[in-house]
Amino acid sequence: MKKTESSVYEILREKITNLDYKPGEELNVNTLIEELEVSRSPIRDALLRLSLDKLVDIFPQKGTRVAFLDKNIIAQERFMRINLELGVLKKFMEIQKRDNKAEIFGAELQAILLQQHASLMGGSKKSFLESDDNLHYFFYRHSDNQWIWDVINSHTGNDHRIRILSYNAKNISDNVEAEHSALVKAIREGNVEEAVKIDEAHLMQLTTVVDSLINDYPEYFSK
Repeated sequence: MKKTESSVYEILREKITNLDYKPGEELNVNTLIEELEVSRSPIRDALLRLSLDKLVDIFPQKGTRVAFLDKNIIAQERFMRINLELGVLKKFMEIQKRDNKAEIFGAELQAILLQQHASLMGGSKKSFLESDDNLHYFFYRHSDNQWIWDVINSHTGNDHRIRILSYNAKNISDNVEAEHSALVKAIREGNVEEAVKIDEAHLMQLTTVVDSLINDYPEYFSK
């Protein structure tokens, strides 16, 4: 099946954000053409889009590399995520109260928590992070804010790379589970103030590990 520019972009973006292509790694166009079995044009267009995402650096007449992680870019992406999500969470809880769905929503969120725990016990990083996303997406989906979710995901590729790195950080996965459980409890109880407080602290948690990740993976970060 012929790959479009969009599908090439998605393939490369996933490989970069999941760290299959490491920060600083050279992306040889001819090699990508061979691997993806496409012409030069969709590769070129996809790389241009990825450069706008701050995920690759293009050096005219020289080449392209996976962008190093930039602490300032990561902070801005997380700032966007936090401020948009807290507004979405408030709207979600207003709808939950209006429609009297605390028990229904609570049970569905609890099921996601169980899936995430099973992923953690099974050592599946990918599944664990997917469950993480599923839990947060639940707020956007049930408040008719799916487009905001799509916008966030399309502009937080560097944030996602940090999430992948942080999965291996000491106690980070256990902390995520505990924070999610506390968040779901507050939601089931209809405690908006507590839910927002917990979610904000939970989303801020990632910013606290950036410095330690720079120490652990200095070769991945811009100088």
